[in-house]
Amino acid sequence: MDAFWAKGYEATSMADLCKCTGLHKGSLYQAFGDKHQLFMNSLSHYAEMEFREVAAVAFDSDSPLENIRAMVNKISQDAGGEKGCMMVNTMVELAPHDPEIRKALKAIATKRMRFLVDVIAKAQQAGEIRPELDPDKLGLQLMVTLAGSAAMVKGFMEGGPLLANIEDLIDSWE
Repeated sequence: MDAFWAKGYEATSMADLCKCTGLHKGSLYQAFGDKHQLFMNSLSHYAEMEFREVAAVAFDSDSPLENIRAMVNKISQDAGGEKGCMMVNTMVELAPHDPEIRKALKAIATKRMRFLVDVIAKAQQAGEIRPELDPDKLGLQLMVTLAGSAAMVKGFMEGGPLLANIEDLIDSWE
């Protein structure tokens, strides 16, 4: 996972994968299938690991809105690292021409969207977000903003202004 995350799919060679796993090429193929299948497994592992970490902060506070902010902070910190977000990297590198990757990313996004919409709806029930706002639209708005921010921080912007922008977005919901 780390090799793919750091270099991307195309730039990661079989030699890189053998080095990081400690397996010979034949053993690697036998254990994981081809490079694409190993990448799919790595992407799935990353998505599950990252989801668990973000979901863990979604229940730290009695305030659902504060939990949304905590999730945004966690996601922003993770995406602001040197490697960025593996899912955003994959969306850019592979999703345009790899239907299997696109399908996997869609399933990951659907799960995350459901979770986010649920937390937004709880914040509305608690009176922290205006009730007339559509939680599905707010969830999509936040996901698009987070993904765009993750791409921009990897390319040319600092995380601070991007996080402030996301905070402004959430503030507009109150």
